[in-house]
Amino acid sequence: MKYFGTDGIRATFGSSFLTEDFAFSLGKALASFMVKNQVKNKLVLIARDTRPSGEILVEALNGGLASKGFTGVSAGVVPTPALAFGTIYKKMAMGIMITASHNPAQDNGFKIFSSHGLKLSDPEEEEIEKMINPDRQGTKLTTPESLCLTDPYLKHLAKYFPDDLLRGKKIVVDLSNGATKETTSKLLQTLGADVFVFNNGNGQINDNVGSEHPSMIASKVTELKADFGIAHDGDGDRVIFCNSFGEVIPGDKILGLLAVHEQEYKRLLNNNFVATIHSNSGLDMSLKQQGIVLHRADVGDRKVAEMMRNKKSNLGGESSGHLIASDFLPTGDGLLTALLVARASYESGKSIDSLSDKITLWPSVEGAFRVNKKIPIQECESLSSNLSKAKARLGKDGRVLLRYSGTEPKIRLLVEATQQSRAKEEFDCLVKTIEKTL
Repeated sequence: MKYFGTDGIRATFGSSFLTEDFAFSLGKALASFMVKNQVKNKLVLIARDTRPSGEILVEALNGGLASKGFTGVSAGVVPTPALAFGTIYKKMAMGIMITASHNPAQDNGFKIFSSHGLKLSDPEEEEIEKMINPDRQGTKLTTPESLCLTDPYLKHLAKYFPDDLLRGKKIVVDLSNGATKETTSKLLQTLGADVFVFNNGNGQINDNVGSEHPSMIASKVTELKADFGIAHDGDGDRVIFCNSFGEVIPGDKILGLLAVHEQEYKRLLNNNFVATIHSNSGLDMSLKQQGIVLHRADVGDRKVAEMMRNKKSNLGGESSGHLIASDFLPTGDGLLTALLVARASYESGKSIDSLSDKITLWPSVEGAFRVNKKIPIQECESLSSNLSKAKARLGKDGRVLLRYSGTEPKIRLLVEATQQSRAKEEFDCLVKTIEKTL
């Protein structure tokens, strides 16, 4: 597709197709899509993160909706999961989050949710994309009505956890100067934590902070002698953890920790857990030892959610920090993930450090490399050949994953092996081919 990628629409504002004219046309397209699908409700919930381009995109999107008889209602700056929750809670026809997630501040985009708080399917996105036709002549900016979602969203999460969940805990929080500035620290404090907040709007969103740059939070945990630290991305649907020793905990260990704990408390539906093709082979092995079946989806929390529904699982996620716990919300939520990990510690009487140690990951090496054009891998003879050879050499003792990013002009390479030296050797060999070929 031309506009939609792995997770909605994402591009650099003003220097790509992403302009206020595009947002206006998208609003018209979404309205036409709803009319075609006989949606009677005319209210659409809109929210955004803290990017400078967010306000004008809200007004342009709302203008497009209004031109077709729909009414936009703005929740202002809230995390993506709060937008998804609000779409259900307020019985909206659709929810639209204006964000580029963990991308730099100059980027922006749109994540679109159905009335059930679910991201749209590929066929639905294709249908909408065919209706998008940016036209400078007709763009009108319209300010939407406003709605406060923060308190209902936080009350919804809080009701699932004991009031003393975090009593006596010292937690360091990096909010990435993003959409969680009014939510995460407030609820952690409500549940008893002593919270130290960083990057709460005193800089640009995702600018060397947050989940993509967890080294800062790691050093602060050590300095403040905290129990653990968490770092969000710009729109708050993912979270990265740091343990009490100032070590970043791999996302797959967090996924495994929760799967094992929820199974022990008989809350893991059908003993099924869903991860992606990117998750470490060690997660698969660790869960298998506990009698948990791991299903792998394509990359993207939308794909994870789809497979969870197909496999009748209530828990799944990505190693990047997305976790979907469908008993609570139908989409990924970084704050909810933090609370579920804290609950595992609370119920077991064990630290997050010791719980995560139950999951043993295989050594791996990974990297992302910029490309000028996303040429199909099978059409690159030398790359395709060397990739097959690497997989053959590793056999059952390793794994290679090479794929293009769905949101950036990059190709991502992951190599796993039972021995670090073997993973590094195959990785280096493939990197040389990538650099020569792409």
